[in-house]
Amino acid sequence: MSRHGRPHQPHLGGDPEDPRPEAAGQEAPDAARAEDPRGSEDGVPGAGAPRGDAPAEHTPAGQAPQARTPQVPEEAGPPAARIRVNDDAKVTPLAEDEALQEVPDAGGRFSAWRRTRQERAAARTLTASRRADDLPPAPAPVPPAGAAERTAGPGGSTVVAFPGPSASRRRRRRLAGVLTALVLIAVLAGVLFLTPLLAVREVQVRGAELTDPARVEEALAGYHGVPLPRVSEDEVRDAVDAVPQVRSIEVVLEPPHRLVVELQERVPVAAVADGGEFSVVDSEGVELRTAATAQEAGVPVVEGGPEVLGTERFEAIAGVLAALPESVLGQLSAASAESLSSVELDFADGRTVVWGTAEDSELKAQVLRELVEARGTASGVETYDVSSPTRPVVR
Repeated sequence: MSRHGRPHQPHLGGDPEDPRPEAAGQEAPDAARAEDPRGSEDGVPGAGAPRGDAPAEHTPAGQAPQARTPQVPEEAGPPAARIRVNDDAKVTPLAEDEALQEVPDAGGRFSAWRRTRQERAAARTLTASRRADDLPPAPAPVPPAGAAERTAGPGGSTVVAFPGPSASRRRRRRLAGVLTALVLIAVLAGVLFLTPLLAVREVQVRGAELTDPARVEEALAGYHGVPLPRVSEDEVRDAVDAVPQVRSIEVVLEPPHRLVVELQERVPVAAVADGGEFSVVDSEGVELRTAATAQEAGVPVVEGGPEVLGTERFEAIAGVLAALPESVLGQLSAASAESLSSVELDFADGRTVVWGTAEDSELKAQVLRELVEARGTASGVETYDVSSPTRPVVR
């Protein structure tokens, strides 16, 4: 079969089924060289070689074939080249001075039918393009919502960009996320604020020197069983305000069950005689404790009794005593003021301090401490006048 699907046509005088050259109308190369009187140096038969398309002579049976004298042309040209096609099934002579022609297109019905379809397709394309040129340009199609966007990629490939989620879908997702967070927060708040998982089981008091810790714990007994997140510092302060020794507090929550109250106590600065006892008070006149004697009180005694508390004279004296360092305050036995500008302090050994007004009390306190530490108790000094702190007088 040929490459066009048609069976090979046998050459005249040859058998198509016989693969030998003699069966295809060609003589063996040795026989051709023997019949060619000229021969060929290149091994190519001369022009007088028998052709496969010449009619074969019939030889009667029983007789030997007679040798055929080759016909030699009168004018011998240049030796011809032979082109072998289809496994030497077809040999075509070609002169050396002839040029090879371009191989023609394959023929047959199929090739003709294919050319016809190609021509018709080209004609339809040309007609459609001419009609499109006459029509106004059509608007670009608007892709539907959520449609994939196609773009040209490298090498003419198509890149499909899938659209993102729509606005409604994004809103639903955000709403679902917010609702989930709210539910989790509600559950967590319920666990912390409503369950006894973090309930108060212990109240601890720190910084109590003048204050009785049991009194503070008693004031906060109502918080036992209350979850720690529900404990308010303002409420705890209001509950502890009944304890006079406490000036301020700081609440510390120590999970899982401890409530810690750190106390900042009031500082005792004076004492007033109240019947047969002495009431120890701070600079604001708040009674902190009671003492049987002045020595037990440990602070200067202010003349005037409980009635002096809350007056301007007591405020002036208390301001002076609050400014004194502890080393000097512990040596005083009494404090008095006939007027706001005549505050005087008495040491336990009889020495006297003339203070004057309550102005510049911080500076006066520093000067008095330096004088007391420099002179000492055995120096014979009886009076320290610091009413003018820049020019103190010692007598």
